[in-house]
Amino acid sequence: MSFITGKEALNQLIEQANDTLTALEVKVSSRALSPEEAIGHPERQDFPLITGKEILLQADIQGCIGQAFTADPISFRGTLGNLLKELTDRPGHQALAVAVLNALAKKLGLASNTIHCINNEPEECARYIAEHLFSQHGACKVGIIGYQPALLEHCQARFGAENVRITDLNPKVIGQVRYGVEVWDGLKDTPKLVQFADVLLITGTVLANGTFGDILPVIGNKPYYFYGTTCAGLAALNRSNRLCPMSK
Repeated sequence: MSFITGKEALNQLIEQANDTLTALEVKVSSRALSPEEAIGHPERQDFPLITGKEILLQADIQGCIGQAFTADPISFRGTLGNLLKELTDRPGHQALAVAVLNALAKKLGLASNTIHCINNEPEECARYIAEHLFSQHGACKVGIIGYQPALLEHCQARFGAENVRITDLNPKVIGQVRYGVEVWDGLKDTPKLVQFADVLLITGTVLANGTFGDILPVIGNKPYYFYGTTCAGLAALNRSNRLCPMSK
């Protein structure tokens, strides 16, 4: 399965515009949002944004906002051309490229819903996604890549714990049973999860931390959906299904 990265997508968009985006000296600023800024004050308190597992990086291009989850936040301010010269394979640079791509895709009208939902909207989002999967695929087996507690709970409630599997990279949750489902190790158990599932939900964070290269090749022809704001630009440019109903 061919899938372009954030840096590759930025280069493509700049080339398609005959480098005018670089010549315009577009200023880009990025910063890590506090939990309150990123997600507000939801009733549920076990979201990774609140527990400190992840940070939401935000890029701003002339008022157009793009975001990306990362555990390695890097700030930047300068032109798109200078940014592309600085990007490396470091996870933080990959997240920076994805956040900037989301802002640029929003500015160019290529992607929407690039700002994370807040307060109890993540709960509504999870409920919507679970019901959407049921309406599209019926009573099926669901594999979730990336621990999102509301999403796991609502999928478990709709499909049954025996029909849901989940993987994550956080050692604090791996091996634990959450909402009746054991959290598997994302580094070694993802192929097992894919084999189990009829349909997959994949956190957009895999596009910002470089792990998508190990995940997408094993999916084969199984239906999958990215979820979240991180994947806004890359899902649109790669023509992949995305579920993020409550984002702005």
